[in-house]
Amino acid sequence: MIVLLALLAGLTGATPDPVLVTGRVVRVVDGDTLAVGGASVVLHGVGPERQGPLDSLPSSATGAFRFRVTPDSGTILLVSARWAGIEYFAPPLTGSSDVTVVVVDTSSTQAVEFAARHLIIAGPAPDGARDVVDLFILANRGERTRVAPDSLTATWRMPLPPHIANVTVGDADFSPEAFDVHGDTLLLHAAIPPGERQFFLSYQLAPGARTLDVPLGPLPDTMSILTEERDLRITGGPQPVGEEEVAGRVFQRSTGGGERLAARVVVTLAGRTAAPGWTLYLLLGGLLVGLALATRRALLPRRS
Repeated sequence: MIVLLALLAGLTGATPDPVLVTGRVVRVVDGDTLAVGGASVVLHGVGPERQGPLDSLPSSATGAFRFRVTPDSGTILLVSARWAGIEYFAPPLTGSSDVTVVVVDTSSTQAVEFAARHLIIAGPAPDGARDVVDLFILANRGERTRVAPDSLTATWRMPLPPHIANVTVGDADFSPEAFDVHGDTLLLHAAIPPGERQFFLSYQLAPGARTLDVPLGPLPDTMSILTEERDLRITGGPQPVGEEEVAGRVFQRSTGGGERLAARVVVTLAGRTAAPGWTLYLLLGGLLVGLALATRRALLPRRS
C-alpha cells in the first residue's frame, strides 16, 4: 500500500504538502518508560530520486522532537535516534505523524542466548562435496543491547566445524560485514539489541568427507538436523523423529536441545544419495523459513 501511494503521488504530479513529524525518544527501565533527552534524532527520507537525512536535532529534556519538512512526492519518512552509540529506528511513516522511538541502554555483559540451530545437509555432489546450510537464532531476552567491551573484541562468537570451505553469510539480521571467520571460529562484531536475531551460513564439506563434526560452544535451546541421506548416524544429542517432505523430496529429521546436547554433535554420512544441484537451494529456502517460524513460535511463551 505504501508503494502504491508513492507511485500514485508521482504519477499525478501533485505538489506534496508540508509534513509535520512529532514524537518522543524513550527508554524502558524495569517496566517504566523514561524520557531520553539529548539523543540525536534524524528524519530520513527514502524516495524514488533521493534518499538520506532530511533534518536532525537533539531531543528535548522531555525526549520530545519536532520536524516540519516538504518531502518529494513518493518519499517514505523514517525517524531514528542515536543512543549510547547505537541507532534505533521507528516504523516508516507516510505523512504527518506522532512517533515514539524506543532506545535501549547498552551492556558488554548482557546475556545472549543461543535459541536455536538448524542444519540442512545435502547429499554428495558429483565431485563428492556436500553443501550445508546452518541457521542460527540468537535471543537477547534482557532490556539492554549487548555490545563488545572494546573495538577489538567480538560481541558474540562460536566455533565452526573443522575442514569446511567456502563459508558464506546468507540472509541475516546483521550486516554481512559484521561477521568474520577467524580460523575455526565465527566472530560477530555487531550490537545485539533485545529480541531475536537470525542469520545463516552456507559452507561445503570436502569431497569424500563422511562426517560433519559440529562443536556447539554455547548449547542451543533446540537443534535440528535434516539430511537427504537415510543411512546416517548422529551422536551428541539429536534423535531421529521422522521424515519431512518438501517439494516432493524427503528429508530425515533429528532433533534435540538443552542439556540433552553434548559439546560436539557428529553426523556420520553414508554417501549414497546424489545432490540435486541448484534446486537444493530452493528447497533449503523453504525449509529454513519453516524452521525459523517454528522456532519463533516455540520460544514465544518465554518472552516477557
